[in-house]
Parts: sequence; structure tokens; C-alpha cells
Amino acid sequence: MIFRGGIFRQQLLRVLLVALASCTLAGPLQARPQVLLLFDEDKDLPGLAVINRNIQQVLRAEFQEQIEFYSESLNVSQFSRPDYQDVLLDYFRRKYSDRHVDLIIAVMEPSLDFLLQQTDVLFPGVPIVFCGANPGDVEQMSLPENVTGVLMKRSFAPTLELALHLQPATSHVFVVGGTSRFDRQIQAVARRDLQPFENRVSIQWLTELPMPQLLSEVATLPSNSVIYYLTLFADSAGESFIPHEALSRLAQVANAPIYVAIDQYVGRGAVGGHVYSVADLGQRAAAMGAQILRGVAPSSIPVASASVYENLFDWRQLDRWGIDEERLPANSQVANRPASVWYQYKWYILTGTVLFLLQSGLLVGLLVSRAQRRRAEVLRRQSEERRVRAEDEVRTQRVELAHALRVTTLGEMTASFAHELGQPLTAIIMNAEAARQMLAGRAEAEVGAALEDVIADANRATQTLQRLRALFRKEQPARERVDVDAAIEDVLRLLESEMRHRRIRAQFKPVAEPSSVLADAVQLRQVLINLLVNAAEAISAGGGDAREIQVETRRPAAGRIEILVRDSGIGVEQSALEQIFEHFVTSKAQGLGMGLAISRSIVEAHGGRIWATRNEDYGLTMHVELPIVNAAAEPAEQVHERAEMRVQ
Repeated sequence: MIFRGGIFRQQLLRVLLVALASCTLAGPLQARPQVLLLFDEDKDLPGLAVINRNIQQVLRAEFQEQIEFYSESLNVSQFSRPDYQDVLLDYFRRKYSDRHVDLIIAVMEPSLDFLLQQTDVLFPGVPIVFCGANPGDVEQMSLPENVTGVLMKRSFAPTLELALHLQPATSHVFVVGGTSRFDRQIQAVARRDLQPFENRVSIQWLTELPMPQLLSEVATLPSNSVIYYLTLFADSAGESFIPHEALSRLAQVANAPIYVAIDQYVGRGAVGGHVYSVADLGQRAAAMGAQILRGVAPSSIPVASASVYENLFDWRQLDRWGIDEERLPANSQVANRPASVWYQYKWYILTGTVLFLLQSGLLVGLLVSRAQRRRAEVLRRQSEERRVRAEDEVRTQRVELAHALRVTTLGEMTASFAHELGQPLTAIIMNAEAARQMLAGRAEAEVGAALEDVIADANRATQTLQRLRALFRKEQPARERVDVDAAIEDVLRLLESEMRHRRIRAQFKPVAEPSSVLADAVQLRQVLINLLVNAAEAISAGGGDAREIQVETRRPAAGRIEILVRDSGIGVEQSALEQIFEHFVTSKAQGLGMGLAISRSIVEAHGGRIWATRNEDYGLTMHVELPIVNAAAEPAEQVHERAEMRVQ
């Protein structure tokens, strides 16, 4: 027992040393699996591109993107030199000398054949999953333990059977193919599958021709012929082709319909056929590869066979060759079918039908009740006329009420205006008396000064009367360009005496850039007077020491100007801020409660808005926001209008 235990420990130690040496030779452990995708032709060819995309999608999803891919194309149809295998061998040996590949997926037979021939030199022991190999070819190979994959059983007889069913008068079948190794492999399978048809139709193989001669042949085929296209990677002259593009060239000149057995060819000029799809090949091969990368031995995964076929046709080619779609087998798929009128416009048709039914119903109802409709039309016109008259009356009443409110407001300030006029008039009288006495004493210099004072005082009284006359004037509203800052300064000068009488200081802070609005100048001044008078009365009612009104203009947004009137009065409760704009709401004993209501109607008629906010300390701030006139007017015109408004 001791001897046997010692032998066991020696064997275990030997195994561990071998494993450690293998890890050392293989380099550091790689966290991301390394997968080599080997294609027989250019991996961007349509069919191979589908396989490539499906393999990568499945494996990336399986390993949460933690996987690295290498892609190589052998391009066997483009290079036929005798030493090409040696060139490829040297290329792969140099390129992957420092890479540890965990899995190789060989797409199509030439890729698998190349790997098996070089298995002792390139990637020894690396698991291989083949994809799309022909069962007959694989049966002739001796697959090592590290190789498994998915077979692609190709069948060409069903497509020819379909062609003869769709075109029963067919007497000639021309099979078109190329001269590359893969082309010949496909032709070998096709010859075996199509042999039973030789007693029904004449089958000729156009597989050993250069492309120009092939194009000439298919353009002059006898009547009652069909073309069976296989693959064409290279012609007899050694020129390489992409099979899909070669098919398109043939379809442009062919005088007979072309049938195929690969779904990738449908849409390239072929009628269609019983075609197989390569999409399933990549998915199944990727599933096997995922098992191997997770530790499953390739030898324990049996070789699978994929044969996903369907009857697929191109509607355009069916229409071109006059093939009756009713003859297609059940469950056939037809691609590129033009959308029917119903499919394209069904919602329009349904909508139109519903509208037609509704209109028909309405028409019947209208015919039945034509008399009632006529009477309703008369009543509607009468109602519209009454509404227009009512709107005119409301507009007229608003103008009348605004005028009455101006007269009332100005009437309440009669004492202030009398004082404002009395001062310059008294000064005029005194200066005139002084001038008379000076004339008597012949003091010319003093007379000139006195007369200048007379003129200044007379101008002052005249300006006051002009402002009052403009406000007392009763006219229809007329919109004009009004300088907002000039209008505020004008109103402040008009109320200057009133403010002095109430011992209130009014300050104005204009906006940096002058702004004009399209407004009725009288109504705009009325709003400003009302806000300033209300602010003065609120300050007087408060009786506090802070007796100040601050007027400010600013630009809250592009194309808008805002007027702020801040007072230090008694203020209003937060809940009553909106009520003060309602009709007949006032806190003054003699007030009508119409001032702010009229002001709001005027502001809103000018496209603006007015509201009130409580100040943080005391008093209210009234806000008036109006749209600014488009600034595209000429500068000279703006200056002239401001000058006129400042004189009023």
C-alpha cells in the first residue's frame, strides 16, 4: 500500500508538472476567448457575410461581448498558383505565432480542407467547428477528435422540378457554373441530383466558358428554355467573379428565366426556386462553438445536418416572364411584390369611406330638414349681427368708461393741477409787473431777463395744459408707435405736483435700450396714471415714513418690454392679488373699483398682460408687459416719433 501510494503521488506530480509546463508554453491565461473565423472566399460576399454576422452575434451574446474575433479569407477561387497552399501556410504561421486561438470556425469545405491538411503545423489541437460542408465531402475525410460541425445538404432537384411545373413547355435546361474548385464541387452534387431529369428534358452544362462567350450563349437560347444557375467564382479564362454579380450580368442579357437553389440569389435577376438559407448555418455553428468554449469536448458534440429550404420567388421576374403566380406551390414566399393599392392607401380608403358614409347621412338629414336649416341660417345671421353690435357697444362703452375714468381721475387732482398752473401764472404776472416798472426806469437788461422768465413760465403752463387736453380729449382709439420711456416721463411730469403734494418721491429707471410699442398713446398714459395714482393713494393710506414710488422698464424676453411700478404702501393680501382687477372691487371710500379693470382691458387689447405681486418688505409692484414694435423701422422715423411724444 505504501509503495502504491508513492507511485500515485509520483504520477500526480508528473501530471501537475506537465500542466504547469503547458501553461508556461502557452503564455499567460487569456480572459477573453479568441476565435478565428476562416472563410473560403471573401467574407464580405453576401452569403458569407450573413454567416459571419450570425456567428458573431450568437457568440457575443453568449459571452456578453467578452470575446475577440479574427477573420481570414482564403480566396481560393482567385489564386490558383501551385504553391498557394505554402503561401497561406507561411502567412498564418507568421501572423498567429504569438496568438493563442481557442476556437476555429471553418466556413465551407475549402476552409476545412485547408485546416485538416495543415493540422500538424497550424493550430495543433485547437478545436475546429466547420460550417456548411457538403456531407459527401466530409464522409471522405478522416475527422480528428478536435473537429465537429454542421453539414449543409444541398439539393438541386426540387428547384428544377419547380421550374418544370411552372413552365410545363420547357424542353431545354442550361446549367450555368464556374471553374473554381468550389464551383466544381457544387456541379458534382448538381450532376448527381439532375441526372433523373435527363429523360424528360435536354440538359446542357455551360460551365467551361469565358464570361463574354457565356453572356452570348444565354442571350440566344432556343425557345422553351430555362437556365439553372449554380455558382460562378471563376470562368474558364481564370477571371474571378462574385457569384451574385455574375448572376446579375447574366440576367440582364438572358432570353430565358433563371432558377436558383440559394436564397441569396433571389432579387439578383433570378425567378427563384427551392432555395436553402445560410442564416441557420451560422447560428448552429456558433452554438457548437459556445459549448466548446465552455469546456465541452468537440468529440462529444455530434456532427449536425442543416437543410432549411423554402420556396422563394421574385415577383418582378415572375411578371417579366409571364409566370402565373397561381401555379406556385402552397406556402411559397414571394419577394419584391409591389404594394397593392389597398396596402398602400388602406387608411386613406377607410377614412374616405367613413367620410363618404357620414356625408351621405348628413345629406339625407339636410334634405329632410331643409326648411329648418334655412330658418336656422336666418337666426344665425341675426345672432351674428347682434353679436357684432354687442361687441361694438362693448368697445364703445369701454372707450366711454375709460374716458370717464380719465376725467374722474384728473378731476380728483384738480387742486394739484391748479397749483401746477398757478405757479407759472403767478410768476408771469410778477415778471410782467417787474418788466413794466423796469421799462419805466429804462433798465433794458433787467427787462430782457424778466421777459425770458415770462416765456419760460408760459411754456411750462402751456405744456401742462397740452398734457391735460390730450388726456381729456375724447377720440376713437388710434394705434401709433409710442416710446415707453418717454410716455412714463411725460406722465411723471404731469403728476409731479400731485406727488409733491402727497410728499412722495417718484424715481424712474429706464431700460438701457429705448423701446417702442404700437399703442393708443392716450390709453397707455391712462394706464400709467392709474397705476401711479393708485400707488400714491396706497402710500398715503399707509402713513409710513417710506414714501417712495419706483418706476422701472426692462426687457423680460425678446420682443417684450415690462413696466414695473413699485410702491411702499399698505399692500394687498396674497389671496386678493387677482381680485383687485375685477370690476367694482376697491379699498377707497370714494372709488368706483373700475380703474384696474379698465387698465387690464386696455393692456390686453394691446396684446399685453398686467398683474400684481407683493413686495418682500411692504407695498405692491404692478407689472405691465407689452409687445415691442418691430425694430426694423428707420432710425430717423423713430427719433422723430419720440420727439413728438415728448413734446405732448
